[in-house]
Amino acid sequence: MRARDITVETARRPAVILAPHADDETLGCGGVIALKRASGTAVTIFMATDGSASHRFEQSLATSREALVRLREDETRKACATLGVDRASVEFARLPDGRLEDHIAALAQSIRMVIERVDPAEIFVCAERDGHPDHQALAKAARRALRYGSYSRAVLFEYPVWSYDFRSWRPHGMSNRRGYLKALEAMIGSAKTWRMRSVDISSVQAQKAEALAAHRSQLGSYPPEPYWTGLPASFLRHFQMDHELFREIRPEEFGR
Repeated sequence: MRARDITVETARRPAVILAPHADDETLGCGGVIALKRASGTAVTIFMATDGSASHRFEQSLATSREALVRLREDETRKACATLGVDRASVEFARLPDGRLEDHIAALAQSIRMVIERVDPAEIFVCAERDGHPDHQALAKAARRALRYGSYSRAVLFEYPVWSYDFRSWRPHGMSNRRGYLKALEAMIGSAKTWRMRSVDISSVQAQKAEALAAHRSQLGSYPPEPYWTGLPASFLRHFQMDHELFREIRPEEFGR
């Protein structure tokens, strides 16, 4: 409710989208990407992990780890093409899925190199509050990259993914009752202090939905693997709205 609309200005600002896993780029920024590309604005996608851990606890009939990596990259390219991004603008770091926290320094260096080459006006990264360790690690790496770089024109935005899940706000290891209260306190504090921005994506909503559908392995709709589960409808509804939300990160937060 407190978010300031930046639809018009962001459509013409070149951007780098930093995603921890294949599908996060579309879930969090699919509308923004499509709007920018419709305006002829350059967008570079940087995919951090290889996506190999997405179904490690589920029965697999036909897909090896190596095949899953290839599948998720193919799905990412198809989704990005639907949003208007060409293959040359989609980059894969192929770091171990589930272990980004072990590679923050190298990841920050890779991000710096992308930013230096592309010189974006905006950088989008998953929220540090997302709760997933890979998301937290990528958010930290982005801050580190900007902390030691000279990118005065680039504005850093966080996009929520797992932040929409209340469990991301509950301190790890805390009891349900105390954790609930702490999570509620954190959410209220964030609502009061965060600089939120919104983008109207109603004109490209169908395009975003089509791009998300390309990530079949994550939606539980990949025919060769009928036992794979997908993201629940109750979670996906947060990404099916006519707007996308972002948190603008202040430069003084880069040092955290």
